[in-house]
Amino acid sequence: MAKTHRGKGLWKSPSKGRGTCPLCLSTRIKLLYTVSDKENHQIKVCKKCKDAPAERVEKATDTKQLAFRGKHRRQLHVRHADSI
Repeated sequence: MAKTHRGKGLWKSPSKGRGTCPLCLSTRIKLLYTVSDKENHQIKVCKKCKDAPAERVEKATDTKQLAFRGKHRRQLHVRHADSI
């Protein structure tokens, strides 16, 4: 495969496949892997979190309404770390 066509499928996805990982809360990272929780909800996660244990997947944070300002992310990281 030519190098010009690598990742072409990501070009059509929203934000070219990037977002905030609901498990580790890393921002602007590629969300390429899907994991499912106990209720079979599919969650897109980053490469670091693709092999996360089921208990951690259950505590995933909803990132759709996540504020991207620094102070809001810091507060969310503190709350997220306390729950893990």
